[in-house]
Amino acid sequence: MQHTVITPEDLKVSLSQIRQTAAELYRFTEKLTLLKIVHHVAVQVIKAVDTLQKEIQKPLASADLFTALESSKSVLFLEDVVDADTMSELEAYVLPFAKNLEDEELTRFLSEVTDKIEDKYNAMLEKIHEFNALIKDELE
Repeated sequence: MQHTVITPEDLKVSLSQIRQTAAELYRFTEKLTLLKIVHHVAVQVIKAVDTLQKEIQKPLASADLFTALESSKSVLFLEDVVDADTMSELEAYVLPFAKNLEDEELTRFLSEVTDKIEDKYNAMLEKIHEFNALIKDELE
């Protein structure tokens, strides 16, 4: 099987996509107390992406860049985000509020908001998966 060469430009595009999805999640959850768990993750992902974008700007040979990225705290953080179960934490946090509501419309609204957040969160995770795969493919 032929190995595809991953370039710093490929990484920049992938990071840009992660940042875009994280920014959408950030905007959607901003200043909403019940959603602070997810909002915090979005903030941290944006910071990690910004750090990685700076690392990629450094003039390194491609092999050295991927070796540096492999041990980067930001890359490790993104791997942890994928492994974390943030949406379950959010649901565990929001569920007690929904159970105590007597208004069906309000309960449905909370459910719809949670579904939208989950869609945005999963889109971000998908982009993080793609970035992690780029790095792993290049290191194999």
